Amino acid sequence: MLFKAVVTVLFFTGGLVAIAWVANWPFNTPLEKDLTADQRRIHTAHNRRHHRAATRLMLPFLAILFGITSVGVWSGPKSDPFAAVVMATCSLVCAGVFVALIKRGRRRQSSTRRRP
Repeated sequence: MLFKAVVTVLFFTGGLVAIAWVANWPFNTPLEKDLTADQRRIHTAHNRRHHRAATRLMLPFLAILFGITSVGVWSGPKSDPFAAVVMATCSLVCAGVFVALIKRGRRRQSSTRRRP
């Protein structure tokens, strides 16, 4: 069961890496050398927005998925406590990173209200 847990974590981590690579398109590819300065600026701004949106959607989903998997591995017919702890740790890390990103995003926004 530990092997399945490790493979599952690696599968989702690979999926996140693939999402990040696609979100960085066309950077870190052979097409990058053909971009003009203006095209680089446009792609960079687009990728920054895409990363924020993808992160805010994927991290809660992964936290919930890892949490459910952890409970399933812990209480299943062939329970494996170590694999359940690995899944729970992944869930907590995803949730923690999500909360940190949300707090950082709120701190960056400037307030339009004036305080007396």
